[in-house]
Amino acid sequence: MKKLSLFVLSCCTFATMFSQNIVKEHYTASGGLLGAANFSQFRVTGNNPLNIDYNFEGGWSGGAWVNFPMSQGFSIEPQLMYSSYGYHSNNASLTALLGDGKIRYISVPLILKFHTGDKFAITAGPQLDWFSSFEDKNNRAQEDDFKKTSFSAFGGFEILPHGRVTVFGRYILGISNMDNSGTHGDEMKYKNQNIQAGLKLKLFGKKVEADSDGDGVIDKNDKCPNVAGLERYNGCPIPDTDGDGINDEQDKCPNEKGTAKYNGCPIPDTDKDGINDEEDKCPNEAGLAKYNGCPIPDTDKDGINDEEDKCPSEAGPASNNGCPIADRDKDGINDDEDKCPDVPGVAKNFGCPDAPQVPAEVSKALAAAGQSIYFSSNSAKLAAAATASLNKIVKVMKDNPELKIKIEGNTDNVEKNADNLSESRANAVKTYLVSKGINADRIEVEGAGSTMPIGDNNTTAGRNKNRRVEIKATY
Repeated sequence: MKKLSLFVLSCCTFATMFSQNIVKEHYTASGGLLGAANFSQFRVTGNNPLNIDYNFEGGWSGGAWVNFPMSQGFSIEPQLMYSSYGYHSNNASLTALLGDGKIRYISVPLILKFHTGDKFAITAGPQLDWFSSFEDKNNRAQEDDFKKTSFSAFGGFEILPHGRVTVFGRYILGISNMDNSGTHGDEMKYKNQNIQAGLKLKLFGKKVEADSDGDGVIDKNDKCPNVAGLERYNGCPIPDTDGDGINDEQDKCPNEKGTAKYNGCPIPDTDKDGINDEEDKCPNEAGLAKYNGCPIPDTDKDGINDEEDKCPSEAGPASNNGCPIADRDKDGINDDEDKCPDVPGVAKNFGCPDAPQVPAEVSKALAAAGQSIYFSSNSAKLAAAATASLNKIVKVMKDNPELKIKIEGNTDNVEKNADNLSESRANAVKTYLVSKGINADRIEVEGAGSTMPIGDNNTTAGRNKNRRVEIKATY
């Protein structure tokens, strides 16, 4: 609606500006001076028993003219001239009105001019001449022998009728009888006849170029002659490059279609999600059209959007498709982290129950027994001297059927394959205990190699101490 209002307002504005200034091509009133050569004679008509005849004789005319255009192709042009007509009779009769001489007139032709274009015009009209003076080389005529006015009609042409200099020619046919002497009666008449050719010089007047759309830019310079525009656009309206109805001078985005509300720019899309801000309910967050420009919702706030979340109302990790990880024993530690998923436990034990404390005397007895078990260098064979200590371990485990132990084998730093040897020593102890009826599941073995010495490996005594096992109890 706003765009339509702006368009209507613009149209009204242009109409107001230009409706009174539409100009058709025309010429203003013009005027100037003229000069011409005359070739004149008396045309004798009626009863002419003496066969009086005249030759054309030279003369001249000079004066001024004013032209008034009436339409594109027609104008009226009165002229005022001082003319000299020459007369010479071939007849020697002394009865000729003026045998050899001149008559001077003040002539006023009224030219009706029909333009066939800018370069040519046809002329016609009446002419009135007032007798001014005469000259008779034979000294026979008197001034009263001539009538004081002469009425004529003419026809002719003009070349370059609108130019600075115009060439013209006309044939002037006298209608009035110039004989006032009474010598020849009413039947014989002397009428003027003149062929006139000359030049006109225009001193004022001009051609007004057409401005069909009234925008002040003439049509020949106007690239849009029928649509009002501006001079800086060669007579065309202010352009609208993107065709959005907002001209480029008011359009802040002239190469992108937009709306008047945004000064010719498209409706903004702040979050660049392809949904303009007027339709986007989350204009500052990229989203989808089906959610009105908002992101896919995450109802349970677990960071997994509802379209990918198989449990959209319960928080869960992506690894479990947005669903919570099961906690079978309901101890608050999910099964992925619970080492005892079917037994309620505590977090510090990774979901397992707190283990019962091993009595101090049991731990002490096992540790003491382990310290009495040594091995020869590069050997995992139990010495006979270790039997008593091994049997003590058997007794403690039988007395405490829930007890479990961890046997850790060690070597000194000079023994080969220390890792394998240390584990073999732990397994040798385990084998003995199992042979005495202890369940193998209660025994864990580990080889520590030479990484945990208790004696100085630089001495024989120290290395002897390091070739050992350690017994640790647990539940």
